[in-house]
Amino acid sequence: MLRSIESTLALWISGYLSSAQVVEWATEELEKLDNPPLELIDLITDGPERCLKRPAYEFQARPENLTYVQQFALRAVRTRLDVDASVLKLAGWAARNCLGREFELPSVSFGYQVDHLLDDCRDEQATLDFVREELPSLLPECEEVVRELLA
Repeated sequence: MLRSIESTLALWISGYLSSAQVVEWATEELEKLDNPPLELIDLITDGPERCLKRPAYEFQARPENLTYVQQFALRAVRTRLDVDASVLKLAGWAARNCLGREFELPSVSFGYQVDHLLDDCRDEQATLDFVREELPSLLPECEEVVRELLA
């Protein structure tokens, strides 16, 4: 099993993988293993939503904790710059989650600037314009982070 159940659940929690993709991944992993963990069977049978609602003693696997940079990257590569709702979803997430983090990191700096436009200025159009202008320069690094997470 190259990717762990915990990392797959983290990808699902972040919105990068759909529930169907988690079940598909679990099915593929199950076929590769002689003695699969019970969590794989549970994911196939019940899907990640139901599994993660169970207490830890019934379903021990929990999503691994991803850094802000990892979560930002997963969301950024899935953002459709031509769709306002998609852009604002990323902007809202970045604004809420960047606070208290190292400003020197490009994705964190991006989040602080979005927070200023969204929350301080309450300027949705300026936010859309900023994200559409700045996000493309961050995407190559984001794509590398995502490749590492998917490995």
